[in-house]
Amino acid sequence: MDEVVKKIKMIIKKLKLLRKQLVNNNLDGYIIPKNDEFFGEYVYEGNDRLKYISGFTGSAGFSVVLKKKAYLFVDGRYTIQADIESGKTFTIVEIHKKKPNSILNKYNKKIELGFDPKIFNETNLLNHFKSNKIKLTQINNNLIDTIWKNKPKINHKKFYILNSKNVGQSYKNKIKLINKFLKKKKIKNLLITAPENVAWLLNIRGYDSKFSPIPNCQAIINDRKKIFLIVDQRKIDKKFINYFNNSVKIINPNNIEACLNSLNKHETFLIDEITCSIFYKNEIKKRFKFYETIDPIYFLKAKKNNIEIKNMINCHKEDGVALTKFLYWLKINAIKRNIS
Repeated sequence: MDEVVKKIKMIIKKLKLLRKQLVNNNLDGYIIPKNDEFFGEYVYEGNDRLKYISGFTGSAGFSVVLKKKAYLFVDGRYTIQADIESGKTFTIVEIHKKKPNSILNKYNKKIELGFDPKIFNETNLLNHFKSNKIKLTQINNNLIDTIWKNKPKINHKKFYILNSKNVGQSYKNKIKLINKFLKKKKIKNLLITAPENVAWLLNIRGYDSKFSPIPNCQAIINDRKKIFLIVDQRKIDKKFINYFNNSVKIINPNNIEACLNSLNKHETFLIDEITCSIFYKNEIKKRFKFYETIDPIYFLKAKKNNIEIKNMINCHKEDGVALTKFLYWLKINAIKRNIS
C-alpha cells in the first residue's frame, strides 16, 4: 500500500509541474500521446511521456491534462489496467464511447490545448479534437520533457544490415521500384516517415526497442536514387556508410530544415497520410508542392517474395511452439501459483 501511495503522490507532483507549464504558455491544457515521433507500437522508455505523467503502461492511449482535471483515454483492452495504474489521479475514458472533443465541448469557454507537432499526425489529431470550442496550439518544446528530470538516456546502439540472401531482394532493387513509382507519378521525392518502411527499403534493423528490431529513423528518397537517412549519427558506423557506397547521406534530425532548404524550390514531395507528423508536413508545405497519400512502400512490402514466405512460415512454427509451451506452463501452474 505504501508503494501505491508513493506512486500517487509522485504523479500529483508531476501534474503540478505540468500545470505550471500550462500557465507559462497561456494554455488551458496539454495533450500527451503514447507514441513518439516514430508513431510505432513500441516506445523507447525515455520517450514514454504518457507513462511518465500518468503511470499508465499500456501500449496505446493518450491524455489531456487541464488546469483542474486530467483525462486518460484508452481503448477497451486497457480500461481495467488504466483504472488500476492511473484511476486515482486521472479520469479514465473509453475512447470508443467518448471522444475528447465531446467532453471538452461541455466546458463553458473555448479551450486552448497545446501539443507537440512532432508526435501528432494531423488526421488523428483533428479526429479527436476538432471543435469550434477547442483551439489547438503547436508548442515546439515538449512540455513533458521540460519537467522530466533524469530521463533515461537514449539508446545509441548501431543499426545493422541484413544479408540480401535472407530477405530475397537487395536494397538496390527496392530503390529501383521506388524510383519507377516516382517517375510514373512525376513526383521528385518520397518522404518516408514510418521506420519499418525505411527498414524494408534499405534492409536494415536496429536496437531501439526491446520487442522489435525496427530502426528508429526516417528518410527521403528522390527520383535520382539518392537517399537522405534522417537519424542520429551515433547509430551509424563506417561499415554502414561504406556498405551503401555513398548512395545514402546521413542527416541529423536537428538539421532537417537545413537539408530541405538545400533542395531546389521546384521539388515535389509525396508524404504519408498515416505517419507524417504535423511538424514534417509543415516543413514540406512551406517549401514545396506536395501530395498526401499512403506511402507506396506499404503496398510493395506486402507482396512477399519466396524467401520471405519461407522465413514467415518458419517464424510461425517457432511462434506456435513458444505459445504451446506457454499454454502448457499456464495449465500446470494456474492452480499451483497465484496468477492474476
